[in-house]
Formats: sequence, structure tokens, C-alpha cells
Amino acid sequence: MEQHRQERQQELRALFHMLDHTAKIAEDAALTNTFSGGETRCITQFNNTLARLTALNAVPEGLFDELHAEASFGQIGIACHQLAAYLNEGLDTTEDSKGWFASFFGERFMENLTEQATDQPLGDMIRQAVPDFLTETTLEDIVETFPVTAGGKLTIDADCGEIDIQSTEDDTVSIRIQRAAQIKANRRAAEILKNLDVQIAHEASDVKIKAKFTGDAKRWQKRKNDLDVQFDIRVPRHYNLDLQTASDDISVVNVTGDVNVETFSAGLRLQEITGRIDAVTSVGNINLKGFTGDVALQTKGGNITLADGNGDVKAKTSGGNVQAVQVTGAVNGQTSGGNVTLRECKGGADLKTAGGSIEVENDGPVLAKTSGGSIRCQLQKASTHQNLLLDLETMGGSINVALRPDIAAAVEATVLGGSVTTEFPVTVEASGTVKTDRLQGTINGGGPLLKLRAVGGNIILRKTDNETEE
Repeated sequence: MEQHRQERQQELRALFHMLDHTAKIAEDAALTNTFSGGETRCITQFNNTLARLTALNAVPEGLFDELHAEASFGQIGIACHQLAAYLNEGLDTTEDSKGWFASFFGERFMENLTEQATDQPLGDMIRQAVPDFLTETTLEDIVETFPVTAGGKLTIDADCGEIDIQSTEDDTVSIRIQRAAQIKANRRAAEILKNLDVQIAHEASDVKIKAKFTGDAKRWQKRKNDLDVQFDIRVPRHYNLDLQTASDDISVVNVTGDVNVETFSAGLRLQEITGRIDAVTSVGNINLKGFTGDVALQTKGGNITLADGNGDVKAKTSGGNVQAVQVTGAVNGQTSGGNVTLRECKGGADLKTAGGSIEVENDGPVLAKTSGGSIRCQLQKASTHQNLLLDLETMGGSINVALRPDIAAAVEATVLGGSVTTEFPVTVEASGTVKTDRLQGTINGGGPLLKLRAVGGNIILRKTDNETEE
């Protein structure tokens, strides 16, 4: 019996050291990016060791899972640590275990591990304490600087990567491209990252960057979330931009020139832009603050926010809200699934939503239509040189309009399923009649038309508080 126990202990020690050996192989591979393809062998070795330990009743059946075929070196190392830590309770290997952990991860890992809450699962403790070299691999930064002149153009066409553009007073384009991969989540990420072919061309005042994956497109598209690519670029203040990335944010700050930006599944942040702006994203938000020039913004699944601008605006989203604050220029805003809000705007508006409400503060003519909400409109200033001031229609709510007390206008207001009320004295034609669901006449002698139609709600005309507003 004693001999059998000693033989069992000896085999357990051998298996313990087998885990040690496998972990060291994983360490070398993670640090040096060598031993490519060796994960499969390490995975097989771990799974065989686990099976033998289960057969020896050294570990309860089902407590530890086998490693899956796509496990990374980081996951292999962590699995080895977890299993060895359990074995350590039944073996006299305390010092060996501490030395093993320390040599594999370093002293800082041991400090982090002991700082974790003692009631946490061992696997969680190890994952929180594990150093960066097991979770991320990086390639050397690409750094370039090119002399250019104002008025040139930067073009970026990238399969992935976040783009950050800022201006400088120098007549140069400075480029830094950072590349990293999260190998803990996917052991193939580092290999996929190396397949990102980056080409940079400089011609006179123009710079072109092309970053495309080589090989099977389906492969990198599935793993792009495990990659971290960053384009940090500085351009002259007066410079044109044509930027496209497939799946990351784009940021442009303080540039004078035409700006064309497009991303697929991320957001766009634009600030202090002077020039024509065209911005497109499929499922992200668009945020534009401080602009001079005409603007066209489009997203299928996000919000559009504009502020402090001067120029005509076209903003369209299929699944979010549109908001403009302190914009001078005609605003055309459309959404299929959100609200439209304009505050302190000047220049007129054409607004539509199929699934929300509309709120407008403007000093020009307003056309607004919604199929799923109410309309609130404050006309800040009215021009007598226009034929139409308001054309508001809702199929699922009320209309509330605030006008200057001295406004001169004609009114055509009709409701179905509600009533029309007004704070203004309205002059009705002698042959006409006054009805609760219809109001037609003139205010202060007549003028441009206020055309209001509501189904399923009321129409209210009220006076603004500020009678001296200019």
C-alpha cells in the first residue's frame, strides 16, 4: 500500500512538472512569437495530462475543462497554472510552485496575485494578475514625416483602424501608425495583424495611405475586434481629407479644407472644420461641433448631433435622433426611428421623422412632418417676404406653435380627433364658420401662411413671452 502511494505521488509530481514544462514553452512562444503552430502540441499535452489526472482521481471529474483547439499560448499558460495550483494542495511543491509562477510571470505577477480578494475563483485571480505580454502583441510603429504645402490632400483607405487627425502649423504630414493584437482572445490575431499591408505614398502636396489585409478576407473580418490599429496623423491647418476605415472611429479636429470621412461600424467626431463636410457611417453616431461650410451627414444606426455651425445641413439617420443647436443655415433633417430637435437655429428647416417627435426653434420657414409623435415649434422671427412660414403635419400627436404677438399671417389649421385653440385673435371671412376642429383666417391683417394638420391630437397657437425679440 505504501509503495503504491509513493508511486502515485511520484507520477503526480511528474505530471506537475509536465505542466511546468508546457507553461514555459507557452511563455517563450508568447514573448518571442516563435514556435508558430506549436499551440496544438501544447493543447494535446495539457489535455492528456488532465485526462491522466482525472483517471488517478487527483482532480474531480468535470472540475477542469479541456483546452479547445483554438486556444492561445496565453490560455494554455493560464490553464496550466490553474491545474497545477490544484495539484499543489496535495503535493509538497509549495516552493516549486511559487518559483514557477514567479519565473513564468515575474515578481510583479506574484504581487498582483496576492493582492486579489481571497474569495475569488483562482482562474479569475490569475486572469486579473496576468501581465500584458500574454494579452497583447505589438508590431513596431510606422513613423513617417513628409513635406507638403497647404491645400494638399490626405487620403486613407483602411480595412481597419481608428483614425485621429489634428492640425499643425508646420507644412508637413506626420504619421504614426500603431498596431497591436489581443492574442489572449485569439491566438491567430498576431498572425492576422502581420497580414495588414500598409503602403504610404507621397506625391507633391498629397499623401496616400493604404492599409489592406492580404489573404482570406473572411478570416480577418471575423477577428478584427481582436486587433488594435491606430492612425495618429498631423496635417497642415489648410488641408483636404478623404478618410475611410471599415470598423473604427474617425476624429478630425481644427482643419480648413474639404473633409470626406466614412466608417462602417463606428462613430465620427468632427470639430472646428471650415470647408465642405461629407460624413457617412453605418451604425455609429456622428458628432459635429464648430463648422463653417455646407454639411452632409448620414448614419443608418446612430444619432447625429450638430452645434455652433454656419452652413446648410443635410442630416439623415435611419435609427437615431437628429439634433442641431445654434446652426445658421437651412437644416434638412430626417430620421426613420427617432426625434428631431432644433434649438436656436436660423435659416429655415425641412424635418421628417417616421417614429418620433419634432421640436424646433427657428427664425425661418419650417416644414415638419411626423408619423409617430408631436410637433412643437417656436418661430423666433418671421419674414414678410415669404409665402409660407410653417407647414406642419403629424399623424400621431399634437401640434404646439409659439409665435411672436405681432406676427402677421394667414392660418389654415385642421385636426382629426382633436381641437384647435389659439391665443391670437383670428379674423374669419364673413361667409365662414368657426369650428373646433378647423381654423381658417388671418392674424394681424394676414401674411405668409401657417399650414397645420394633426391626426390624433390637438393644435395650439400661443404667443411667445418675448415681445421685443428681434
